[in-house]
Amino acid sequence: MGLILLLLALIVALAVALVALAVILTASAGLGLATAAVSRRLPLWARITLLLTLAAAPAAALVSTLDVAAVWQPAAWALPFLTTVASGAAWLAFEAHRRRAPRLPKPAWPVRHAPAAGR
Repeated sequence: MGLILLLLALIVALAVALVALAVILTASAGLGLATAAVSRRLPLWARITLLLTLAAAPAAALVSTLDVAAVWQPAAWALPFLTTVASGAAWLAFEAHRRRAPRLPKPAWPVRHAPAAGR
């Protein structure tokens, strides 16, 4: 009976930790997207600097709030930081691609060219 309760407590603790990790990563990704989306009028170097500065906030909050042991601190810093930076960089790349996309509409019908001479 004691072993069953111990295993049940372990499973519950792992489930709670997984849910907490999902919440932290979702909030970090939302912060990265919001930072990149709101800072549209700034130059690119300022947007990247702002993104990197604000990416450190969830990492610092996680480490200081949970009082993470010294062994796990690099992972606790890196996970939310990299999630925030990756989501912000993805948004910046999406905007850059959208700016470079052709503005002309696609033709309604495909254009048929005459076959090349001599083929």
